[in-house]
Amino acid sequence: MWLNENRGTELMKAILIALAFVGVAGCMVIGDARQPIAFETIAAPRPGAERTVVIVLPGFGSDAKEMKERGVAQAIQEVWPEADVLLASATFDYYREGKLVGRLHEEVVSPVLRAGYKKIWLAGASLGGMGALLYEHEHPGTVTGIVLFAPFLGDRSLLQEIKAAGGPRTWNPGELAADLNADNYQRQVWKMVKGWAEEPQRARRVWLACGVEDRLMAGARLMATALPQDRFVELPGGHTWAAWLNGGRTVFSRIKNES
Repeated sequence: MWLNENRGTELMKAILIALAFVGVAGCMVIGDARQPIAFETIAAPRPGAERTVVIVLPGFGSDAKEMKERGVAQAIQEVWPEADVLLASATFDYYREGKLVGRLHEEVVSPVLRAGYKKIWLAGASLGGMGALLYEHEHPGTVTGIVLFAPFLGDRSLLQEIKAAGGPRTWNPGELAADLNADNYQRQVWKMVKGWAEEPQRARRVWLACGVEDRLMAGARLMATALPQDRFVELPGGHTWAAWLNGGRTVFSRIKNES
């Protein structure tokens, strides 16, 4: 487990406050972390020789049911029909209990690995984007790559600090405790981003997309400075499903073409 229960609760309170501040919070599905992470796999319409799956984490207050109703799998498979899509109900309660990363690895990613998939992409929007980043932090290189749609990337004060330092390449995160907690998780994530800037081969595993009207665009543009230019996609729209579905079609068509 990547966080003990108390630290996990503190961490999620910090994320929840920040998300509410940027206007992401709304009606929410909390879920029940006492249960295994539920998921639904939508089989590839045109299976390829090399088994591929895209695991999608929901945004704040969402779950697999809503993602299916919104057409997330359909949008991905329109441009990548060879890929299975796994919609995971990694809901708020798993974050709140400090169990998201460990449970995601044990109950979703590891079974997928055992099933023989050759390429595994982990995607998430908003809070789900932060979940994908936290997973990559704790299990670097386990999945083929991560895809982030308007991810929550931290408080405005930290983003301003990084920008004032010249961006993640020249920013100094300072001394950090080894364990993620409510006080350092944002710096831990940005320390990882700084590492991408220093190791381009790692950065090429990351795709980032965000709407030009999204309140989280400033953080996305800052992160983009640590990525290859072609790994960042600016989209029409704001912090909405329409923008994310459009982004999914754009990004996954590019990933497919590189495969």
